[in-house]
This record gives sequence, C-alpha cells and structure tokens, in this order.
Amino acid sequence: MPDPVPSDAPRVVVNFHGIGRPGRVLEPGEDRFWIPRDRFRRILDALAAARDGMVREITFDDGNASDAEIAAPELAARGLTATFFVLAGRIGAAGSLSEGDIRALAAAGHRIGLHGHAHVDWRGLDGAGRAREFDAARDRLAALSGQAVDVAAAPFGLYDRGVTAALKARGFRALCTSDRGRVRGRPFLVARNCIRADMSPEAEAQALAGVVSPLRAVRRLLGLARRRLLPAGA
Repeated sequence: MPDPVPSDAPRVVVNFHGIGRPGRVLEPGEDRFWIPRDRFRRILDALAAARDGMVREITFDDGNASDAEIAAPELAARGLTATFFVLAGRIGAAGSLSEGDIRALAAAGHRIGLHGHAHVDWRGLDGAGRAREFDAARDRLAALSGQAVDVAAAPFGLYDRGVTAALKARGFRALCTSDRGRVRGRPFLVARNCIRADMSPEAEAQALAGVVSPLRAVRRLLGLARRRLLPAGA
C-alpha cells in the first residue's frame, strides 16, 4: 500500500475498461480500451509503489466480466480498492458482470457506481430516458451492492449542464469524466485519466501521473467553460 498522504493532496484518478480477452462483441472503437493482463499488472504495481505525495484512485467502466475475473484478484493482491461503474442493462449478459459478481465486489470493499442502463450518450435524454439511465439503473445497482450509489461516470466521457444538473438533483456527489489531469479538493466533476491499448510508454506514464500537456490543458478549460456556460444540449 502507498504511504499515507495528506488529505488535501492532489488526486490522480486512473480509469480502466476491459482487461484480457473480451467475452462479448465490442462496440466500434472499444478495442482501444482493452489492455493485456500483464500490462494491467505492471500498471497496478506502479500505482501501488508510487511515492510522490499524490493520492491514486482506480476506476473501471462498463461492468465487464474482467472486473471480477482479473481486476478484483489483482487489486486484492496489492491491497488496493476501486470504484466499478456498471451498466445495469448488461448485468448477467455474456462478458459482463453477474449479480453475484457485483455483490462480491461490494463485499470486498469496492465501491459500485452508476454508468447508466445502456451505453448511451446522456446528453439530451428526455424524462423517460433519465428515469431509465439514472433512476432505475441506480436502484438496481444499490439493491445488488447494498451501497448508496452516489457517484456516476458519463458514458464516452460526454456530459453537459443538463447532465450535471440532473445528477445533482438526484443527490449524486460526483460525476467522473474523461477530461484527464489531477483533481484537487472534492469537486463535482472528477477528471480521470483513461488507460488505452494504443498509448505509448510515455503517454501511459503521463496518464498515471495526471500530467496534461499545455495545449490539452487549454482545450480542457475551454471545454469546461462551454459546458458550464452554454445551454444544455448546445
């Protein structure tokens, strides 16, 4: 386990998707987010050994079966925990977490978060869509995990003012994004650093450190400003 760090230390949130061989048909472009098991082990070793005064947090998106089959044992071997953002509509499907897997992850000390029902863009959802993606999906995950599900991760990293307002109104305390960088304090929008199969060693190291290039940092700030200032769906 990493040495204790101050509670106000910057955080780097590292995000994974699938590990090893997929057990389902992937969506177009999704293969970029599946990494081999040996690479996953090496990254976990680096996270567990980090001694740079930053807090490392680990998340997983989509609720793939590899979360339980590969990730959970490797995390346990290093004394690490994670947040698993699960698609409620895929529970029990081939290549995805089962109801028992979700119970086991929660019992092992991991947190279960909301990724929606289906893997769809949350922007522009109507009332029925929000009821399905936010409310019904959350209720099912809470019932299975025995936890209060109060953190969410936006599919595809896409969100706007309408999404953040709808989640806040439902009592969510954080929305995890794919904006990259480090996190300070406890903001509602939590930037994450996604690990991809096509990353160079240098890009991977930057992701694990939460380092963002100056150009990307400017683009991120402009994107955040656009989401906060323009009307929902704009």
